[in-house]
Amino acid sequence: MEKAQARYPIMPTKRALRLERKLKASGENTDDAQTPASHVTMSGHRIKVSGALWQLFDQELLSTTCTIIPKTWELAPEELEAFNPVERLNAFRTDLYRNGAALARGRLCAFIHGEFDPVACVYRLHLHLACSPEMVPVLDRLRALPNYCSTRFLPSGEVSPVYRRIWVRRKPLYNLPDPITYLVQAFWPSRPIIITDDGKRVRRRQKQAIPEPFHSRVLLWLDRWELKDLTLLVGLRVTSAGLRPTLSKK
Repeated sequence: MEKAQARYPIMPTKRALRLERKLKASGENTDDAQTPASHVTMSGHRIKVSGALWQLFDQELLSTTCTIIPKTWELAPEELEAFNPVERLNAFRTDLYRNGAALARGRLCAFIHGEFDPVACVYRLHLHLACSPEMVPVLDRLRALPNYCSTRFLPSGEVSPVYRRIWVRRKPLYNLPDPITYLVQAFWPSRPIIITDDGKRVRRRQKQAIPEPFHSRVLLWLDRWELKDLTLLVGLRVTSAGLRPTLSKK
């Protein structure tokens, strides 16, 4: 972090140095060292959250997973700082309820994650979700909204790097707990999407480290928030015993 700040002076000096101290102390498991920017911190959260979600899947209170990439969550590097996850998740919650989440009385747990595309030079923030069967039709109805509809071409006429904005797993989960641990990830990778000459989208499967200064921008942004700010619960609540439903099935 110190080297990145020295090389890219646009980064805030005090925040960068404070985060560097946090990252160095993150393995000590003290409250003042906890930050979502730390791989150690997020790995610990991942283990706990995945275990709680696995219990809900085992109890058939959750049934499938989903990935959602809202159009307005694709950000130029200088736009990331202004992205407020709490406000964006509240807006997503509103979209869910406008499309029947209250009547469905289902359960959903969503986490904000991000990737950097070095080809387009954008951060693509997105949601990884686990939900109950009642919420699947609600998610499908979101596809009619401009922010979630599939788009083959950009307004410029170029092929859109992201076509399907909502992907719901329709088949039973297998190879557990891999699909569950995937929902909460400990770091943001760099994964380019390449448009070939014949218009096909090729997304590199192998995850790579985000180059500087884009990586440090991510860490500084993550350090502003807590895990709860990056999480949305619908029909679920956090208890000392893990995640528990707030709504009973009819």
